[in-house]
Amino acid sequence: MFYRPLVVATALSAGSLMSCKSDRPAADATPPATAAPDDQPVTVTAGDYSMDLPASIPAGNVTLRLVNHGKELHQGQIVRIEDGKTVEDVKEALKSDGPPPAWLKFVGGPNGSAPGQETSSISSLEPGHYAMLCLIPSPDGVSHLAKGMIKGFEVTASTGAAATLPVATDTIRLVEYGFDATRPLSPGRHTILVENGGAQAHELVLLRLAPGKSVKDFATWATAGGMQGPPPAMPMGGVAVMDRNERGVFSVDLGPGNYGLICFVPDAKDGKLHLQHGMMKQITVG
Repeated sequence: MFYRPLVVATALSAGSLMSCKSDRPAADATPPATAAPDDQPVTVTAGDYSMDLPASIPAGNVTLRLVNHGKELHQGQIVRIEDGKTVEDVKEALKSDGPPPAWLKFVGGPNGSAPGQETSSISSLEPGHYAMLCLIPSPDGVSHLAKGMIKGFEVTASTGAAATLPVATDTIRLVEYGFDATRPLSPGRHTILVENGGAQAHELVLLRLAPGKSVKDFATWATAGGMQGPPPAMPMGGVAVMDRNERGVFSVDLGPGNYGLICFVPDAKDGKLHLQHGMMKQITVG
Protein backbone atom coordinates (compact mmCIF):
# COMPACT_ATOMS: atom_id res chain seq x y z
CA MET A 1 0.00 0.00 0.00
CA PHE A 2 1.33 3.41 -0.93
CA TYR A 3 0.66 4.93 2.48
CA ARG A 4 0.84 3.55 6.00
CA PRO A 5 0.16 6.53 8.28
CA LEU A 6 0.92 6.28 11.95
CA VAL A 7 2.74 2.99 11.51
CA VAL A 8 3.22 3.11 15.26
CA ALA A 9 -0.29 1.77 15.62
CA THR A 10 0.90 -1.81 15.31
CA ALA A 11 2.34 -1.49 18.79
CA LEU A 12 -0.07 1.06 20.26
CA SER A 13 -2.57 -1.46 21.54
CA ALA A 14 -5.42 -0.57 23.83
CA GLY A 15 -3.31 -1.46 26.85
CA SER A 16 -0.41 0.84 26.06
CA LEU A 17 -2.67 3.67 24.89
CA MET A 18 -4.98 3.58 27.84
CA SER A 19 -2.09 3.50 30.27
CA CYS A 20 -1.63 7.19 29.43
CA LYS A 21 -4.32 9.27 31.08
CA SER A 22 -6.06 11.89 29.00
CA ASP A 23 -7.96 15.02 29.95
CA ARG A 24 -10.38 14.46 27.09
CA PRO A 25 -13.85 13.06 27.84
CA ALA A 26 -14.63 9.44 27.09
CA ALA A 27 -16.25 8.62 23.77
CA ASP A 28 -20.02 8.91 23.74
CA ALA A 29 -22.97 7.57 21.83
CA THR A 30 -23.57 6.55 18.25
CA PRO A 31 -23.65 9.41 15.69
CA PRO A 32 -26.94 10.70 14.34
CA ALA A 33 -28.31 9.01 11.23
CA THR A 34 -28.80 12.32 9.44
CA ALA A 35 -26.41 15.15 8.68
CA ALA A 36 -25.77 17.58 11.50
CA PRO A 37 -26.62 21.32 11.29
CA ASP A 38 -23.85 23.71 10.26
CA ASP A 39 -23.05 24.66 13.86
CA GLN A 40 -22.87 21.04 15.05
CA PRO A 41 -20.02 18.58 14.49
CA VAL A 42 -20.61 15.45 12.46
CA THR A 43 -19.83 12.55 14.76
CA VAL A 44 -17.99 9.56 13.36
CA THR A 45 -17.89 6.43 15.50
CA ALA A 46 -14.85 4.25 14.88
CA GLY A 47 -14.67 0.61 15.93
CA ASP A 48 -12.45 -2.37 15.19
CA TYR A 49 -12.89 -2.26 12.14
CA SER A 50 -15.82 -0.10 11.14
CA MET A 51 -16.94 3.49 10.74
CA ASP A 52 -20.39 4.92 11.33
CA LEU A 53 -21.21 8.38 9.98
CA PRO A 54 -24.09 10.09 8.16
CA ALA A 55 -24.67 9.02 4.56
CA SER A 56 -25.10 12.67 3.52
CA ILE A 57 -23.37 15.84 4.71
CA PRO A 58 -23.98 19.41 3.45
CA ALA A 59 -21.07 21.03 1.58
CA GLY A 60 -18.94 23.67 3.26
CA ASN A 61 -16.82 23.62 6.37
CA VAL A 62 -17.43 20.28 8.07
CA THR A 63 -16.31 19.54 11.61
CA LEU A 64 -15.69 15.80 11.86
CA ARG A 65 -15.50 14.44 15.39
CA LEU A 66 -13.89 11.00 15.46
CA VAL A 67 -14.91 9.00 18.55
CA ASN A 68 -12.92 5.82 19.03
CA HIS A 69 -14.89 2.92 20.52
CA GLY A 70 -12.29 0.40 19.38
CA LYS A 71 -9.31 -1.18 21.11
CA GLU A 72 -6.82 0.12 18.54
CA LEU A 73 -5.72 3.55 17.37
CA HIS A 74 -7.85 4.91 14.49
CA GLN A 75 -7.94 7.89 12.15
CA GLY A 76 -10.58 9.47 9.92
CA GLN A 77 -8.86 9.94 6.58
CA ILE A 78 -11.15 11.69 4.08
CA VAL A 79 -10.80 11.03 0.36
CA ARG A 80 -12.78 12.51 -2.51
CA ILE A 81 -13.64 9.94 -5.20
CA GLU A 82 -13.82 11.31 -8.75
CA ASP A 83 -14.47 10.04 -12.31
CA GLY A 84 -17.41 7.87 -11.29
CA LYS A 85 -15.27 5.55 -9.19
CA THR A 86 -16.65 3.72 -6.15
CA VAL A 87 -15.63 2.73 -2.64
CA GLU A 88 -14.73 -0.69 -4.01
CA ASP A 89 -12.39 1.01 -6.50
CA VAL A 90 -10.72 2.80 -3.58
CA LYS A 91 -10.15 -0.47 -1.75
CA GLU A 92 -8.62 -2.03 -4.85
CA ALA A 93 -6.45 0.98 -5.69
CA LEU A 94 -4.93 1.16 -2.21
CA LYS A 95 -3.93 -2.49 -2.24
CA SER A 96 -1.10 -1.65 -4.62
CA ASP A 97 2.29 -0.09 -4.01
CA GLY A 98 3.03 3.24 -5.59
CA PRO A 99 1.17 6.56 -5.67
CA PRO A 100 -2.63 6.68 -5.56
CA PRO A 101 -4.61 7.15 -8.79
CA ALA A 102 -5.39 10.66 -10.02
CA TRP A 103 -9.13 10.18 -9.33
CA LEU A 104 -8.50 9.79 -5.58
CA LYS A 105 -7.96 13.04 -3.69
CA PHE A 106 -6.73 13.21 -0.10
CA VAL A 107 -8.40 16.07 1.77
CA GLY A 108 -7.46 15.62 5.43
CA GLY A 109 -9.64 14.59 8.34
CA PRO A 110 -9.07 13.91 12.04
CA ASN A 111 -5.81 12.09 12.72
CA GLY A 112 -4.92 9.49 15.38
CA SER A 113 -7.53 8.89 18.07
CA ALA A 114 -6.66 6.57 20.97
CA PRO A 115 -9.12 3.96 22.30
CA GLY A 116 -11.86 5.62 24.34
CA GLN A 117 -10.82 9.07 23.16
CA GLU A 118 -11.69 11.44 20.34
CA THR A 119 -10.09 13.85 17.89
CA SER A 120 -11.63 16.31 15.46
CA SER A 121 -10.76 18.48 12.51
CA ILE A 122 -12.50 20.85 10.11
CA SER A 123 -12.32 20.37 6.36
CA SER A 124 -13.87 22.42 3.58
CA LEU A 125 -15.74 19.89 1.44
CA GLU A 126 -17.25 20.57 -1.98
CA PRO A 127 -20.16 18.51 -3.32
CA GLY A 128 -19.24 15.04 -4.50
CA HIS A 129 -18.65 11.43 -3.56
CA TYR A 130 -16.35 10.77 -0.61
CA ALA A 131 -15.17 8.07 1.72
CA MET A 132 -13.72 8.03 5.19
CA LEU A 133 -11.22 5.31 5.91
CA CYS A 134 -8.46 4.22 8.26
CA LEU A 135 -5.09 3.21 6.83
CA ILE A 136 -3.50 2.43 10.19
CA PRO A 137 -2.25 -1.18 10.45
CA SER A 138 -3.25 -3.67 13.13
CA PRO A 139 -0.69 -5.63 15.16
CA ASP A 140 -0.80 -8.30 12.43
CA GLY A 141 0.42 -5.73 9.88
CA VAL A 142 -2.84 -5.63 7.92
CA SER A 143 -4.28 -2.16 7.40
CA HIS A 144 -7.65 -1.31 8.92
CA LEU A 145 -8.83 -0.44 5.41
CA ALA A 146 -8.13 -4.00 4.27
CA LYS A 147 -10.23 -5.19 7.23
CA GLY A 148 -13.20 -3.19 5.98
CA MET A 149 -12.72 0.13 7.74
CA ILE A 150 -14.09 2.42 5.04
CA LYS A 151 -17.44 4.14 4.63
CA GLY A 152 -18.70 6.12 1.65
CA PHE A 153 -20.74 9.30 2.01
CA GLU A 154 -22.09 12.08 -0.18
CA VAL A 155 -21.42 15.78 0.23
CA THR A 156 -24.48 17.58 -1.09
CA ALA A 157 -24.83 21.13 -2.38
CA SER A 158 -25.66 23.64 0.34
CA THR A 159 -27.86 26.72 -0.01
CA GLY A 160 -25.99 28.54 2.76
CA ALA A 161 -23.42 31.31 2.31
CA ALA A 162 -19.96 30.33 1.14
CA ALA A 163 -18.07 28.96 4.11
CA THR A 164 -14.64 30.02 5.25
CA LEU A 165 -12.47 28.07 7.65
CA PRO A 166 -12.61 29.35 11.23
CA VAL A 167 -10.12 31.94 12.38
CA ALA A 168 -7.07 30.12 13.68
CA THR A 169 -4.82 31.09 16.54
CA ASP A 170 -1.87 29.44 14.79
CA THR A 171 -0.84 28.25 11.33
CA ILE A 172 1.46 25.35 10.48
CA ARG A 173 2.52 25.00 6.85
CA LEU A 174 3.58 21.61 5.50
CA VAL A 175 6.50 21.67 3.06
CA GLU A 176 9.21 19.33 1.77
CA TYR A 177 10.28 18.31 4.35
CA GLY A 178 9.24 20.27 7.39
CA PHE A 179 6.66 22.11 9.47
CA ASP A 180 6.70 25.92 9.32
CA ALA A 181 4.80 27.46 12.25
CA THR A 182 3.80 31.11 12.50
CA ARG A 183 4.81 31.27 16.16
CA PRO A 184 5.82 29.05 19.10
CA LEU A 185 2.92 27.22 20.73
CA SER A 186 2.07 28.13 24.31
CA PRO A 187 0.05 26.27 26.99
CA GLY A 188 -3.70 26.44 26.50
CA ARG A 189 -6.29 25.95 23.78
CA HIS A 190 -5.15 26.31 20.17
CA THR A 191 -7.05 26.30 16.89
CA ILE A 192 -4.44 25.40 14.30
CA LEU A 193 -4.75 25.90 10.55
CA VAL A 194 -2.72 23.29 8.67
CA GLU A 195 -1.84 24.14 5.05
CA ASN A 196 -0.09 21.84 2.61
CA GLY A 197 2.29 24.17 0.77
CA GLY A 198 4.42 21.33 -0.52
CA ALA A 199 4.39 19.65 -3.91
CA GLN A 200 3.52 16.26 -2.38
CA ALA A 201 0.83 14.95 -0.05
CA HIS A 202 1.64 15.44 3.64
CA GLU A 203 0.03 14.93 7.04
CA LEU A 204 0.51 16.39 10.51
CA VAL A 205 0.60 14.01 13.46
CA LEU A 206 0.84 15.73 16.83
CA LEU A 207 2.67 13.75 19.52
CA ARG A 208 2.97 14.24 23.26
CA LEU A 209 6.47 13.05 24.10
CA ALA A 210 7.19 10.93 27.15
CA PRO A 211 9.61 12.48 29.69
CA GLY A 212 13.18 12.46 28.42
CA LYS A 213 12.18 11.30 24.93
CA SER A 214 12.53 13.06 21.59
CA VAL A 215 10.57 13.00 18.35
CA LYS A 216 13.58 11.26 16.81
CA ASP A 217 13.29 8.53 19.48
CA PHE A 218 9.70 8.06 18.42
CA ALA A 219 10.61 7.90 14.72
CA THR A 220 13.31 5.31 15.43
CA TRP A 221 11.03 3.27 17.68
CA ALA A 222 8.25 3.28 15.06
CA THR A 223 10.52 2.18 12.20
CA ALA A 224 13.99 0.68 12.68
CA GLY A 225 13.33 -0.04 16.35
CA GLY A 226 10.62 -2.54 15.54
CA MET A 227 8.23 -0.87 18.02
CA GLN A 228 9.77 -2.73 20.91
CA GLY A 229 9.08 -1.49 24.42
CA PRO A 230 6.87 1.38 25.58
CA PRO A 231 6.17 4.05 22.93
CA PRO A 232 8.23 7.25 23.42
CA ALA A 233 5.17 9.38 22.57
CA MET A 234 1.42 9.25 22.16
CA PRO A 235 -0.61 10.67 19.23
CA MET A 236 -2.87 13.64 20.01
CA GLY A 237 -4.59 14.11 16.67
CA GLY A 238 -3.69 16.52 13.89
CA VAL A 239 -4.79 16.53 10.26
CA ALA A 240 -4.65 13.41 8.09
CA VAL A 241 -3.10 13.29 4.63
CA MET A 242 -3.80 16.28 2.38
CA ASP A 243 -2.88 16.78 -1.23
CA ARG A 244 -1.11 19.94 -2.37
CA ASN A 245 -2.90 23.20 -1.48
CA GLU A 246 -5.46 21.49 0.76
CA ARG A 247 -6.15 23.02 4.18
CA GLY A 248 -7.63 21.80 7.44
CA VAL A 249 -8.11 22.98 11.01
CA PHE A 250 -7.87 21.17 14.32
CA SER A 251 -8.07 22.27 17.94
CA VAL A 252 -6.05 20.96 20.85
CA ASP A 253 -5.42 21.70 24.52
CA LEU A 254 -1.70 21.81 25.25
CA GLY A 255 -0.17 21.53 28.67
CA PRO A 256 3.47 22.38 29.42
CA GLY A 257 5.84 19.77 28.05
CA ASN A 258 7.58 18.47 24.95
CA TYR A 259 5.72 17.64 21.76
CA GLY A 260 6.52 16.44 18.29
CA LEU A 261 5.20 16.93 14.76
CA ILE A 262 5.80 14.13 12.28
CA CYS A 263 4.75 12.94 8.81
CA PHE A 264 4.63 9.24 7.87
CA VAL A 265 3.66 9.66 4.20
CA PRO A 266 6.02 7.87 1.77
CA ASP A 267 7.91 10.09 -0.64
CA ALA A 268 6.66 10.16 -4.21
CA LYS A 269 10.20 9.89 -5.58
CA ASP A 270 12.01 7.30 -3.48
CA GLY A 271 9.30 5.72 -1.29
CA LYS A 272 11.04 6.65 1.96
CA LEU A 273 8.83 7.98 4.73
CA HIS A 274 8.92 11.76 4.89
CA LEU A 275 10.21 11.52 8.44
CA GLN A 276 13.30 9.84 6.95
CA HIS A 277 13.78 13.01 4.91
CA GLY A 278 13.68 15.01 8.14
CA MET A 279 9.98 15.82 8.30
CA MET A 280 9.75 15.78 12.06
CA LYS A 281 9.98 18.62 14.52
CA GLN A 282 10.26 18.82 18.29
CA ILE A 283 8.68 21.71 20.17
CA THR A 284 8.53 22.75 23.81
CA VAL A 285 5.32 24.22 25.20
CA GLY A 286 5.57 26.39 28.31
